[in-house]
Amino acid sequence: MMKLKSWIFGVGLLISNVAFSQTVQDGFRFLDRHQPSRAKQVFEGLVASAPTGDNYFNLGLYYLHLRNWDNAKATFEKGKAADPKNYLNQVGLVSILVGQNNVSAAKVEFDKIIAETKSKNIDVLYRTAEAYSMYYILGKEESFNANNNDPGEAIRLIDVIQDRMLKDKKLPSPEHYIVKGDAYLIKNDGGNAVTAYEAAVAQDPRNVKAKVKIGTVYLRGKNYKETQARYKEALDLDSNYAPGHRRYGEYLIIGGQYKNASRFFRKYIEKAEATPEVTMETAKLLFLSKDYDGAMKYTDEADKRGVRDNDIYRMRGYSHVEMGNFQQGIDNLDGMVKKGVKPYFMDDLYFGKGYQGLGKDSLAIAYMEKAAPLDTNNNVYSLIHDIRYKQKRYLEASVAGNKSIEWKEKRAQTVGSGDYFKVAMDLYLTAAYINKADTIGRPAMAMRADSMFAKSISVNDKWPPFYINRARANNFIDYDGTKWLGAPYYEKFIAVVDQLKAEKSTQYKEDKNQLFEAFKFLGGYYLSVTKDEVKVKDLFTKAQEIKADDPDIKAFFNPAPPAAAAPGAVAPKK
Repeated sequence: MMKLKSWIFGVGLLISNVAFSQTVQDGFRFLDRHQPSRAKQVFEGLVASAPTGDNYFNLGLYYLHLRNWDNAKATFEKGKAADPKNYLNQVGLVSILVGQNNVSAAKVEFDKIIAETKSKNIDVLYRTAEAYSMYYILGKEESFNANNNDPGEAIRLIDVIQDRMLKDKKLPSPEHYIVKGDAYLIKNDGGNAVTAYEAAVAQDPRNVKAKVKIGTVYLRGKNYKETQARYKEALDLDSNYAPGHRRYGEYLIIGGQYKNASRFFRKYIEKAEATPEVTMETAKLLFLSKDYDGAMKYTDEADKRGVRDNDIYRMRGYSHVEMGNFQQGIDNLDGMVKKGVKPYFMDDLYFGKGYQGLGKDSLAIAYMEKAAPLDTNNNVYSLIHDIRYKQKRYLEASVAGNKSIEWKEKRAQTVGSGDYFKVAMDLYLTAAYINKADTIGRPAMAMRADSMFAKSISVNDKWPPFYINRARANNFIDYDGTKWLGAPYYEKFIAVVDQLKAEKSTQYKEDKNQLFEAFKFLGGYYLSVTKDEVKVKDLFTKAQEIKADDPDIKAFFNPAPPAAAAPGAVAPKK
């Protein structure tokens, strides 16, 4: 019996030792890998085994990462009481102010703590620098990141640490360099951010966190080759690193590789802990990768598990709209509005898309016009243009088309020949509907169309529709038909068609009616203006091969005989 008791005691001691053999580093490793429950277990275990100021601080820091201000404050207070001389818990309490978007008030208190420790406490300097950069989240709206960071102060403090450690012939830790890199990234200084992260990797070649962050810097700089290389390097080193899968998925979205992106996001939730928050975040990521079924699935799971996130309405609303369930999408968004959720421009975009799907174009336009000036990711003006064009409200379509071009130019995006062509056609059709009797308004509108056709051609001079429509616009400008302004553009139209034929292009489908129009117009031009009978005959012959029954062409080749004089008629006297 005694042996059994001893065995049970021994097993219990072994389990206890295993439980508490996990270190602070293990806790932060779990936290970095988006496994908060395992991190919490480690930190709480350390406090239970040794309720020191340091252990309370680490548990409080865990709560800061979760933005759980109340538990963070309570934990830091306990740490302060357990060890009043340990300044870290004071740093933790002040750090809450930074997370709550009050960095100015926090700086006053941080400066006091640094002064009291005479700028010699490396841990205080490091955790203060970390507080100045840890709450900023790339890609979040300005209101979220407002007053929750001070990258300049973070860099200064890390430099102080590095100077002190180098004097003592010690090297700063990789985490010091990572904080410095994060601060430079907030300042949008990619070069110095990469230098700092590379220094972390030099200290610890297996530091996947730093490697992924380097990839993120390159992604922001649109160096996609380096981005992919760094993310792949990190995941090859540690395929279980959840944030690496997430970042790789985000990179793939930018390249339009939506299926692959979805695969990486699904790996992300496999490797991370599927908390309600991570589940909801995965739903959003899957939505961005156009995996709408997955977005709905994880949204429902997060909801069942009690996540507190107004984006539940959005994910259901947006996904239903994208899946063609327009009324269900609108119903979810309406439910969100009725709950008093603060509106967001994307809500207006999806209300607009939903109503467009239901054929309620006027409502769709009303919502889209609210979203368009605020949306920096989606060119909503292009959607507005297409609705206006479908409504045959061509002048309003042209306004939206021009705004679509401006939207691209502001974001240094390529404006294609098709962008100009859309507006050119809007203006051309507007001119077509102006009464012919308006010999000022109609030609003026056609001249605006001509300018836009010219811009299309300047981008792509090998697309026949640009030339024939420019010819037609010039026919409107030449309202009395005496200047034959369309001629050079009909000539160019035919030449480009012939060139594409010779190149055996499969992109352009020949339109016989358009060729007939060009041959007939140019035949008339050479007949009336240049009197080039050979050219006239060649052009009319080509036209006749397309439309043998055209009365004008028939009349040219078979002129009616002159009328004979009536019998007994006498010529008039001069």
